[in-house]
Amino acid sequence: MKKIEIFGLQTIPEIKAGDSLAKIICDCARSENVGINEKDVFVLTSKIVSKALGLIRNKADVKVSKKALKISKKTKKDPIWVQMILDAGHKIIAVVPLGGAITKYVVSGSADAESSQRLCDAEKCLFITRSKTGSIHTCDAGIDGSNHPVGVVSLFPEDPDAEAAKIRAEIRELTDKNIAVILADTEIIPYGTIDTAVGSSGINPCSIMFGEKDKFGKPKFGGLDLVGYEMTAASALLFGQTDSGIPVTIIRGYDYQFDEEKNVSNTLHFAGDEKDISQIVREMMKLTSYAIEGFGKKLLLRIGSWFIR
Repeated sequence: MKKIEIFGLQTIPEIKAGDSLAKIICDCARSENVGINEKDVFVLTSKIVSKALGLIRNKADVKVSKKALKISKKTKKDPIWVQMILDAGHKIIAVVPLGGAITKYVVSGSADAESSQRLCDAEKCLFITRSKTGSIHTCDAGIDGSNHPVGVVSLFPEDPDAEAAKIRAEIRELTDKNIAVILADTEIIPYGTIDTAVGSSGINPCSIMFGEKDKFGKPKFGGLDLVGYEMTAASALLFGQTDSGIPVTIIRGYDYQFDEEKNVSNTLHFAGDEKDISQIVREMMKLTSYAIEGFGKKLLLRIGSWFIR
């Protein structure tokens, strides 16, 4: 029988700027009798990495520019929040309004409909952004105010892969065990949210089995499994999204080969430039337009317009 185990560390304290995450994780793994084994995969929420790096900002300290005010006026988004997104160096590529059908869907699936309605009414919209390194963020450049005091937010790490590599090296030095590290963050997908891999070290976050033969000897059109996403999604079952207090998991029993080169930024991001993206979208729209019509075609054209600049 094969099995994979996931341990959620429950004794991780509130992280402060300057804390050594590696030491804290090792101490907690030891005190919770989980220990650390060779080839364990550590999955950390990006938020505790931000806290340890001191990437905390008080909204009261934000100076709002004319550009942010202009965007805020058009989108109804809090101008301070808009300014923080601009300060993070992100490019706004789409705005998703939180109203009408979207709010109705969110509220209908909530255990507290009244609170969910108030939240959607206050947020007004979400910005889909592209970072300076090319990564796409579906929720306001990764800026997060949850599990912080009122008026305080955490900013997304500038280079999550580099941070994962640092933590991995420190854990290896403390334990003499070769392990892998993945950083996770919550992103929006159709019908809800899911934790995705935003940084990694020591493991290829995408399998490379595309085109390999299946059990009948045929080349398989598949095998580009998003292993990093699968691990973060599984870990999110323990992370929770509110007050669970489990920001670190250890995945044990997954068989993988150590990879010192592949990480999220050079594997799970599109390698082409803006011209390539535009060409792909145009070809997709052209071919799809032959097969669909009505609302579906209009929706496709609207989505495509986000990426063709």
